[in-house]
Amino acid sequence: MPFELVALSPAIFFALSSIMTKRGLDGSTPHTGSLVVLLMQLVFFSACLVVVDFSRISVSVHWLAFLAAGISSPALSLMFLFRSIQRIGVASTSPISNTHPIFGAFWAFLVLGERPPAVLWLGILVVVAGVFCMTSGGGPLARGRVLLLPVTAAAFMGLAHTFRKMGLGGVESLVFGGFLQSVSACALGPLILKASTGWSPFVFNKASLGNFILAGLAMAAAQLTLMAALSMGEVSRVTPMVATVPLFMLVLAPLILGRRERITPRIVLGVLITVAGVILVTSLR
Repeated sequence: MPFELVALSPAIFFALSSIMTKRGLDGSTPHTGSLVVLLMQLVFFSACLVVVDFSRISVSVHWLAFLAAGISSPALSLMFLFRSIQRIGVASTSPISNTHPIFGAFWAFLVLGERPPAVLWLGILVVVAGVFCMTSGGGPLARGRVLLLPVTAAAFMGLAHTFRKMGLGGVESLVFGGFLQSVSACALGPLILKASTGWSPFVFNKASLGNFILAGLAMAAAQLTLMAALSMGEVSRVTPMVATVPLFMLVLAPLILGRRERITPRIVLGVLITVAGVILVTSLR
């Protein structure tokens, strides 16, 4: 399967997960949805362990990389993301948190020794600019130290990609790697989610739970295809492709949610910029 198709697959599944989560939020809360999504990832990868050949897996230091990936994102990234949304709102948080491809490339440069060519750096910046344009909402962004919250969330998202790449250097099974990161995310995730929302209670109901379960399965598929992409290419090439989530949400949301979002010139411009950035990234061989 072509690298470009594999690298774009996580963005499609992440978009589906976000849309189903949005449906579930009609009768519940974001941290409840995130909890169910984390648990469903663990259930998914646990069930998939039946296809793993454990005779080829031995205890390795690379396991720690996958465990660290789960702690970095979604566990820690969600904490800072929720705090940011609480302090400055979604419109200001989303464009800044979507700069994670820059951090992904930076961590890969620093930790893995990746040396992306200038055109790839340009492609990353163009993708981020397009996503920023699509998700900024046209409103003013918050200023000051509070911006450290979404920036930190983006940094942890980018760091998780580097940890996954490190883990794949010694763990061939994508399913087992996904299982390890889902274990660490579920071990700390619920506590972090409660702390980041002022210990507010979880809200469960049948309708929302069904949507959250589907969101969790889509998220698990996103994680699996993300690791497949990382096994095929460098972090600096994969992360900008994954950042195209808003583009796929724009296409899929009307089909699933049944109500069309108003297409503004800003959104059209953001789509065109994002596509141009993806073309730059995928032009490298």
